[in-house]
Amino acid sequence: MLARILVVDDDRLLREVVGEYLSGHDYEVDLAESGEEALTLFEMGKYQLAIIDLVMPGMNGLEVMEKLMKDDPKIYCIIMTGYPTIDSAYKAMVEGVSDYVIKPFQLSELLETVQKYL
Repeated sequence: MLARILVVDDDRLLREVVGEYLSGHDYEVDLAESGEEALTLFEMGKYQLAIIDLVMPGMNGLEVMEKLMKDDPKIYCIIMTGYPTIDSAYKAMVEGVSDYVIKPFQLSELLETVQKYL
């Protein structure tokens, strides 16, 4: 059975490139452009990992992560951001994030991070 990943980012190009790349490496990938859309796709046990943008309109990535982890404590969450700060990294770690990826990143680096958890 293939691992299933949820990619949440308001940047359509990044979301699609990441989704295509991970699909090409034998993962099932669903894409959401907002936290609200991610929550409508989400159900317990459906995803093993979520890759979530930190800064999005509406719900931010930490809010999305918190809701996903509340519904499924076994899910791994990777936060990605183009606005890294010590405060946001610390808050993400306290909230239970599995990993933190800084944009721009190499797709191969993201894949290595994903493979650490799946």
